[in-house]
Amino acid sequence: MTPARVTLRTIADKTGVTRMAVSLALRGKEGVSPETRERVVRTARELGHQPDPEVAKLLSHIRRKPPTESCACLALLTSGATPGAWKHYATERKYVEGATARARQYGYRLEEFWIRQPGMSLERLGDILWSRGIEGVVIAPLQGDLPGGAPRTIALDFNRFAAVEISETVDFPDLDRSLHDQYTSMLKVLEKLGELGYRSVGLVLEEALDARVNGKWTAAFLYHRHRTGVSTAPPPLILPEADQRAFDRWFDKHRPDALVSVNRFGLRLAKGKGLRIPRDTAYASLDLDGEAAARIAPSGIDQNSRLVGAAAVDMLVTAIHAGSPGSSRHGPLRTEIQGSWILGETTPAKRKSRK
Repeated sequence: MTPARVTLRTIADKTGVTRMAVSLALRGKEGVSPETRERVVRTARELGHQPDPEVAKLLSHIRRKPPTESCACLALLTSGATPGAWKHYATERKYVEGATARARQYGYRLEEFWIRQPGMSLERLGDILWSRGIEGVVIAPLQGDLPGGAPRTIALDFNRFAAVEISETVDFPDLDRSLHDQYTSMLKVLEKLGELGYRSVGLVLEEALDARVNGKWTAAFLYHRHRTGVSTAPPPLILPEADQRAFDRWFDKHRPDALVSVNRFGLRLAKGKGLRIPRDTAYASLDLDGEAAARIAPSGIDQNSRLVGAAAVDMLVTAIHAGSPGSSRHGPLRTEIQGSWILGETTPAKRKSRK
């Protein structure tokens, strides 16, 4: 009797990571941490995994194939204040870079369409895309107020196109999405800080950013506190804006030995109070791309944003080949990319006190 073939899904279920992470680990590619790669390779060996040579040959051919001269086009819908406004944000640049490179591997060109263009309704934009024979659209993370109001809606006829959203900023319609796994990233940050000896970790977030990820960061933070029974962890500080007085009162009351934040929000407040990082308190970021201007190399999460963009195109091309419109009956699909912990200069290991 021929033994059942060990698939990537089997390894993913066994190790608790995504199939994409398993694929990257087994191929020795970037995008997974050394610890994850070691665990995946060890598990694959224990399960007796043998790569399918025909599948490997096909994937290798696809990835190495030079860009074609085909005029096939995928649309990138953006919503910033100006065309190309996404270029000012490192995370979103990486989304687009990853999506563009993966589209090229499939023989597509990714072309930006700015949905705020004066005089351009979404209905007319849909007609233009349809007339040009564009079968699929990638929706970049939405910025600012949108046509359609709240909840955030894109009133495009998605019965005409396959569609995938990067991130989760569109409330309606509920589309297929590729996004970073913020929940797991928060747990990973807290785990790493615990290993370094930090016992009183404070979370400081801007309310708009917390809402943008549907509260996943705060949910994971509170779950970790409940699971570990850590009574010294201060309550999360979620602020509508950079309120220095509120931060100062919170810090003086709870005296956290480490701060977790994103987009330099916590760093600015710590600096406003005169705190020295990491001497007075350590600091870890939930998105290292958002800390590009920091004077000290912070520890934190690399969200692997290029992989998020690439995965969006993988999903989109699959939907195009299957003939699936943007809002189909199967229900929305999600591809979540895990982040990688990067140890920087802001979280030195704490010395254990002598008894």
